[in-house]
Amino acid sequence: MGRPGRPRGGLSLTWQLIALAVLTAIAATSLVAWLGFRAEMESVHREVDARLRAIASAVPDVLPADYSGRVLRGEVTEAQYDALVTKLTRLAREAEVWYLYACEHRDGQILMLASSATEKELLAHDWARLLEPYEQPPAAITHALETGQPRFASYTDKYGSFRSVFVPAGDAVGRYVVGADVRLDDLHEVASANLRWYAMAGLGVAAVVGLVGVVAGRRIARPIATLSRDVKTFTDGDFSNDDESLASLGRLASRGGRETRDLAGTFLEMRNQLVRHIDDLTRVTAEKERITSQLEIARDIQRGLLPSAPPPADGFDIAGWSEAAEQAGGDFYDWSMTSEGRVIVTVADVTGHGIGPAIMAAVCRAYARASLHGRRPLVEIIDRMNRLVCADTHGRQFVTFFAGILDPGLSTMTILSAGHGPLLLYRAATREIEQPATHGLPLGIVEDAEHDPGTDLRFDPGDILLVVSDGFFEWMSTQGEQFGVERLTASFLAAAALPSEQIIERIRADVEAFTAGTQQPDDMTAVAIRCTGAASR
Repeated sequence: MGRPGRPRGGLSLTWQLIALAVLTAIAATSLVAWLGFRAEMESVHREVDARLRAIASAVPDVLPADYSGRVLRGEVTEAQYDALVTKLTRLAREAEVWYLYACEHRDGQILMLASSATEKELLAHDWARLLEPYEQPPAAITHALETGQPRFASYTDKYGSFRSVFVPAGDAVGRYVVGADVRLDDLHEVASANLRWYAMAGLGVAAVVGLVGVVAGRRIARPIATLSRDVKTFTDGDFSNDDESLASLGRLASRGGRETRDLAGTFLEMRNQLVRHIDDLTRVTAEKERITSQLEIARDIQRGLLPSAPPPADGFDIAGWSEAAEQAGGDFYDWSMTSEGRVIVTVADVTGHGIGPAIMAAVCRAYARASLHGRRPLVEIIDRMNRLVCADTHGRQFVTFFAGILDPGLSTMTILSAGHGPLLLYRAATREIEQPATHGLPLGIVEDAEHDPGTDLRFDPGDILLVVSDGFFEWMSTQGEQFGVERLTASFLAAAALPSEQIIERIRADVEAFTAGTQQPDDMTAVAIRCTGAASR
């Protein structure tokens, strides 16, 4: 067989290893550079703060004695102030700071007592004047005045971004603050120069690591590439033409590196297991298809046992419906006619659902058809069916069973429920729903169980008897709440004016809307018997 083509897109393992090595080196270099920059900035700040504090502490010695008091008394002339500006400017240049100044707090403002000037300000003869207010002063100035302790601050104002120190000076009568500034841009420039050096050194390291990665990546990836090529030959699903790939994997399993040997050996074992699994899957699939086909046949047979049309009952509208939870189910309903024109209606629910309960349901239907045809009392027939079901199931399965004999001419019905309930009887005259009692245990629990004789019902026009299996009211919503008998009763009452078939459809729709998003858990069966009018006596 031909070799599979090179896969499209994506990087090979070799280049992935190379990329990983280079990216790791770059990431490490970036981290080291960033940490170096942070450390450099902290070092520069410490050095600058020490220098600022030293020069600020020297400013009071430059100012004339009792300078703050003389300013307060108006004894400082403009020429004296300009001479002081020149002296502070010279001191600032020698100390390599941007500004040196002194200010005080008066009348709720920070006022300038003295200040150095930049080259630009000297040329324009435009510097801070005596007692000129400091617009938007840093809070650290006020803190230094209030606490009497030096304060450092980094801030930005209309003159630029600065790192500053504010040192209290003077006495309690004439206290003022000396400030010294350097530009943050100058500090960043020093640290950035070092950062560039770190970055260049890191790129050199990354280049070396990349070259090493190329050599190491090719060496590491070569057996993996061979292994990948050989394994791809298995992806066509046909293991009949893999001799060459099997031989190559065998060589890797015996002569490769430890990891490659283990991986090649694992792939060989996986291939052999996969061949066995495919054989098993083929057999299981064939068996499953056979079982599915048989279940479909059972479903068709069970559906064929359900009545295809309502019984001919003068003055009554009778409908039924059943839906299994799986291919076949344990519910059924049935009706038949006696020679006297009476209608025999049965509804049953075998425990569980699936093929086993479906077989038992068919057996119960046969028992009912064979037994419910004469004039024997219902209780005798139900007791006999109970013994037959017990003999068949040996107590491992039981059946809730409803039987009713309807006399359309008299508008009466004798019913007997062996554990099947609740039964819902709608009375049109009062628009209320009654629940006739059940008459004993379900079939198949106790062999000698005795059932009550049953109940005689009389129908008036509009009255409806509804018999359902528990699949209707035990179906849960996505929140784990059952539809319940109360909702079933309300749905039945809301649909009572409809024909029997539409009553069942309306209740089904309400159940499905309530349980939307969940799968039907149990078989569902319903029969509705509606009196449409008084029959001839």
